Amino acid sequence: MTSRQLFEYALIELNKVQAPSLLLDDYLYFINKTVTQFINKIYNSYEERQQETDNLRVFKASAILTPVVSNNYGSNSMLSNTYEISLPDDYLHILNCVVEYTLLKNFNCKIIGETMSFGAKRLTADAWPQVLSNYYFKPNYKRPYYYLNNVTINPVYPTTDNVEDITFGNSGNITRVPGVRYGNKSKVKMEIRNGKSNPSFVLSRVYIDYLRAPQFIHLSQEEIDEVEDNSQVLEFPDYICQEIVNELVKFLMENTSDPRLQSHIPVNQSISSSAQSQPKR
Repeated sequence: MTSRQLFEYALIELNKVQAPSLLLDDYLYFINKTVTQFINKIYNSYEERQQETDNLRVFKASAILTPVVSNNYGSNSMLSNTYEISLPDDYLHILNCVVEYTLLKNFNCKIIGETMSFGAKRLTADAWPQVLSNYYFKPNYKRPYYYLNNVTINPVYPTTDNVEDITFGNSGNITRVPGVRYGNKSKVKMEIRNGKSNPSFVLSRVYIDYLRAPQFIHLSQEEIDEVEDNSQVLEFPDYICQEIVNELVKFLMENTSDPRLQSHIPVNQSISSSAQSQPKR
């Protein structure tokens, strides 16, 4: 399905094919908002059922990242062995994380150069004090934690992010190219906290599975007026495009106070919410 077909199908649902009352700029805003909301809604119950996994399969990706030792925590014994990783530019949500160590000397029946891998647990800000005070939860090489964090050591402007080069158009706004994934303004930093350092091995690789940001959808007036459809081909399977049309039409009906909104939602809902999918007792 293409972006023009998505536009036309939305007009069919609204009964506005002959006299569309939807500005193209408004359509682009609502369609990109719809895609983002659709992904977040499915991610809320991701992999609870096979359908959720299939719905977001085009966004699932894996990455092999090289960590570097963080110097942000100084001589703190528990954080001096913290590693920092820059997540991919199209990062949206992380699914899992596995760390790999390379042995620097013989260790536990393994020889120099061999690797060993462990799954990293998600760390939350409120759980970190409890982790430090509980011996069985403290991070170590067998129990590493991953934590999305952006440490700023600027003493004057402690909340200032690192400024990176951004491409601007003639109007001074960020240039958005169709088909490009715009997930983040700057690099997303992730820390691997694995306790005190061990001279027997070093953290060499981090494997993550994550959801990619959706491509930016664009449609021009010239592409609408052309005889042949040369507009952007969407990355979703057709059945997901139909669900996106349903979500898009709800936004458009609500925006115009269409009374058909009350009947449109129950008639066109084919994917149940996570609450509705729970088995009855």
